Amino acid sequence: MKNIYTPIQPQKLPEEIARRMKSLIKKGELSPGEKLPPERALAEYFGVGRSSVREALRLLETLGFLEVRKREGTFIRSVSSPILSNPLKQILEEDKDKILELVDLRKDVEAASAYKAAILRTKNDLSRIESFLERMKKGVDESRFSVNAEIGFHVAIAQATHNLIRVHFVQSILNSFWEHWEVLAEKVRTKEANVSFVFNQHKRIYKAIRDGNAELSKTLMNEHLVWTEEKWKEFGREM
Repeated sequence: MKNIYTPIQPQKLPEEIARRMKSLIKKGELSPGEKLPPERALAEYFGVGRSSVREALRLLETLGFLEVRKREGTFIRSVSSPILSNPLKQILEEDKDKILELVDLRKDVEAASAYKAAILRTKNDLSRIESFLERMKKGVDESRFSVNAEIGFHVAIAQATHNLIRVHFVQSILNSFWEHWEVLAEKVRTKEANVSFVFNQHKRIYKAIRDGNAELSKTLMNEHLVWTEEKWKEFGREM
């Protein structure tokens, strides 16, 4: 009788670790921009040696799932980054007017995200959004903008839609003009009233999503991004 059953070869540890981490990314349990624990901690979590973890991380970096930042650590990379980030970043550097086109696209994507988030959000989603709102509030108390907290807030809303591709797409859009955003934030924060105004915009968006009011969530998000668009137009010539 022909033997149709062949021995099962155990997977190599680094490949299995990489497979599991890709699965966490696919499920949205590891979000774009999220910092990974140190190698030592990952080795303990997986119950393997650090060398296996190190090799798995190199593999994931090569495949484009991770980004290693010197002196900062290893971060989950948006799966849409290769599509958007590099060519788009070059375009934005060469032609600042294109930033407004990206802001216009962002309005469409994020208004829809707010609408869907109000319908699909869970308690965990609301806790995540609120945590970034609290970080923004701390910035207001210090009369400053926290760009990281603002980006986290918008990505958290995308996460509340439970659409993995949307989450990574939103993260990529925001990352594409990160440097320009920092400059804009510096100019806008010179007026203390702007800092409180922006925080209150985000607070109202959160409350609308929390209350399940999809239409209001969409409207408020659009109003916030129209305001942002106006600031780009106001300060763009100086950037």
